[in-house]
Amino acid sequence: MSNIVVAKFGGTSVADSIAMNSSADVVLSNPEVKVVVLSASAGVTNLLVALAEGCNLDLRTEKIEQIRHIQYQILNTLPDSEVVREEIDRMLENITTLSEAASLATSAALTDELVSHGELMSTLLFVELLRSRNVNAEWFDVRNVMKTNDRFGKAEPDVQALCALSEQHLQPRLANALVITQGFIGSESRGRTTTLGRGGSDYTAALLGEALNAKRVDIWTDVPGIYTTDPRVVPNAKRIDEIGFEEAAEMATFGAKILHPATLIPAVRRDIPVFVGSSKDVAAGGTLVCNKTNQPPLFRALALRRKQTLLTLHSLNMLHARGFLAEIFNILASHNISVDLITTSEVSIALTLDTAGSSTCGTSLLTSALLTELSALCRVEVEENLALVALIGNELAKARGVGKEVFGVLEPFNIRMISYGASSHNLCLLVPGDDAEHVVKTLHHNLFE
Repeated sequence: MSNIVVAKFGGTSVADSIAMNSSADVVLSNPEVKVVVLSASAGVTNLLVALAEGCNLDLRTEKIEQIRHIQYQILNTLPDSEVVREEIDRMLENITTLSEAASLATSAALTDELVSHGELMSTLLFVELLRSRNVNAEWFDVRNVMKTNDRFGKAEPDVQALCALSEQHLQPRLANALVITQGFIGSESRGRTTTLGRGGSDYTAALLGEALNAKRVDIWTDVPGIYTTDPRVVPNAKRIDEIGFEEAAEMATFGAKILHPATLIPAVRRDIPVFVGSSKDVAAGGTLVCNKTNQPPLFRALALRRKQTLLTLHSLNMLHARGFLAEIFNILASHNISVDLITTSEVSIALTLDTAGSSTCGTSLLTSALLTELSALCRVEVEENLALVALIGNELAKARGVGKEVFGVLEPFNIRMISYGASSHNLCLLVPGDDAEHVVKTLHHNLFE
């Protein structure tokens, strides 16, 4: 293992000149940080996604002006900004051209090309800021090493190619320079830009950490670590100082916004610890996510995922029949849909789908084509505006009295579905969306406070 630390900064950490300077302080305080991965400045990605969805000339002009304003506020604080100003202007011209094309016809490939400009601009500005502080910083286009398939909006990286290309193009630069690169973006075999899905900058940092055999990956956000639940929902939430990979992965999967669900996969493969802290308050400490923790508690955290859809499929043909489930899952797979929770009875199946945004394109999962195919096999019921509350813990399936502790306090609520026993790390409840926060508060109060 090398002594390299890969540091990633989210959108709020590069939102403006003050935030960028704080992030630069964090980077320069640790000489082991050799690679810095950045998101787009806060707000820019949402504006670019809106442009990619196609809009009229007035709206386009307004949104491009907002992007220009965000980037120029940073640019105007830099002393020798002429070269980088030309680059930013060139990017804004690109954005204008691409958004014109999107107003005529949208596509996933065009969306990725457009959206990638956020990260390209924030990294250009950050390099210039570091150079103004006499740091030998080098801008690196991550698309040269982050090779992916062509599933635009949610591309999957080719880990072997990434490792080989990083050794060839990235490793040699680390001896003399601090390398600044982009999160979230990659390129497919024909050289077209792809994205790894929303929140993919964490994933980029972990993949680069794996490729460079890093000592640690630091994820800097606006929250000092991982909490027992979202502090915005429960102000009494407590910070977790150390958490195991499996617990953190469950939290990320079930909606804890602090880490991208895929982040931990490369870290686990190479056993690289991941640190999560706040770039605005480094002294506050953070959470270390590592392989093993001492005496993990029975109940660790609560995660909440909104915008869930419950699909209930009824068919008398299921009774003692073979292959029915296989047919259902083949249809879902052909529409690129993964199922979260599932419960079955003799003549029906209930499945949950995460519709909270499957790709950068924000396209809905439940297409009429999918529902038509399923309806040919069985009666389909769709329930929307539900939320998934996941209780994350350790050895839950072996502990006694878990049901009483959890369900005893949930008497006032309607619970649509329960999933328990498939994993010893979670107990999941599907509840009406309007009740979700109340359920989380009630459980947190009884189990964690």
